[in-house]
Amino acid sequence: MKLTDYIIDRLFSIVMFLAAAIFSMGLLWLMGLRYEFIIYIEIIFGFSFFAAFVWDYTRKRKYYCAFTALFDELDEKTLLAELVKKPGFLDGKLLYQMLRLSHKYMNDKLAEARAANQEYREYIEMWVHEIKTPITSAHLIIENDKNISTIRIDDELNKIDHFVEQALFYARSTTLEKDFKIEKVTMKILVQEALKSYSKQMIVARGKPVFVNLDIPVFADRKWCVFIIGQIIANSVKYAKGKLILTFEGSSFDNGCSLSISDNGIGITEADIPRIFDKGFTGENGRKFGKSTGMGLYLCRKLCRKMNMEISAASSLENGTTIKITFPKENF
Repeated sequence: MKLTDYIIDRLFSIVMFLAAAIFSMGLLWLMGLRYEFIIYIEIIFGFSFFAAFVWDYTRKRKYYCAFTALFDELDEKTLLAELVKKPGFLDGKLLYQMLRLSHKYMNDKLAEARAANQEYREYIEMWVHEIKTPITSAHLIIENDKNISTIRIDDELNKIDHFVEQALFYARSTTLEKDFKIEKVTMKILVQEALKSYSKQMIVARGKPVFVNLDIPVFADRKWCVFIIGQIIANSVKYAKGKLILTFEGSSFDNGCSLSISDNGIGITEADIPRIFDKGFTGENGRKFGKSTGMGLYLCRKLCRKMNMEISAASSLENGTTIKITFPKENF
């Protein structure tokens, strides 16, 4: 709260006081009072007005400075109304009351939004589980009647299954802590489980996995990490160029370890690299091939952040892509 702003806000009061002081001085002079008494009276009134002005400015400045400092310190701004002190001046009390009412209204709306979001997420999870039943049944029917047409249908069912799985993980990503289990596994186990889920796509892409130094233990949620690695494998298959070579390489360092997944695919343009983890971003490759949703890598980054892991990408056009996942050292 600046003094100049306060003076401008009280400018009318100051002008009226000065006008009253000049008028009273003239009136006292017409009444024949001696100049010494007139000046003495004006000093008393001036000092009283100045003292009241300074006192009012000081208490309001102290309150609003503490108010602003509290707001800046809070991570959850919605707690401001609960923590701020009630002021001792009228306009502050009115502001405080409006803030409390606004806080209650906002909390009610947040509760409604959370309830609606929870209901929607539960519906999505239920729908995913329900839709998996006919997909599994369709796979079994195809197994019993294999021909060129049913094999093609099976490939499309695998794509549907992939997107359904992605929808389930996206719905659960906001409440990861409810489905979170840290265990000690090796990178090799995580990679093998992810490859098993995408074995058919790897065969179609004539993919060859290469393992380098994967016997490194990591502390992570097995299911979520397998999903993340699976999304990266799916992208490598999707944008393969000729015979796919997928290299999984582990490395250790002081503060943790990392898993690098490299392919020899079409690569990513330099301009798209900073945005590939953004929600819905498909980039030049997505526009060219029309297969991308822009959700896979976004989910990978979101899940990595929730598990205190890091994910990054390096690529150049026509020279393949490397995705690096960094695990903290027993940080959980």
